Amino acid sequence: MRHTAGLVTDMVTLARLHAALDSVIETQQAIEAIQVSSATPPPGVSRLSTLLGEAREVLRYLLARPEIRQALSK
Repeated sequence: MRHTAGLVTDMVTLARLHAALDSVIETQQAIEAIQVSSATPPPGVSRLSTLLGEAREVLRYLLARPEIRQALSK
């Protein structure tokens, strides 16, 4: 039974990571639209775009298969 509970927990975590990635991508697209529509976007908007890009890459790393994560870590 513990094994099943662990799988359920893993699946919930995986679903949350996917939802977080979707949210980061949507937010990044909104920020990019603000940058494109503004003649001179505030520096904070550019910084936010950079941070969202970093968050996206971290989430993609966490969602990668373990063997891929290992290869990327080397």
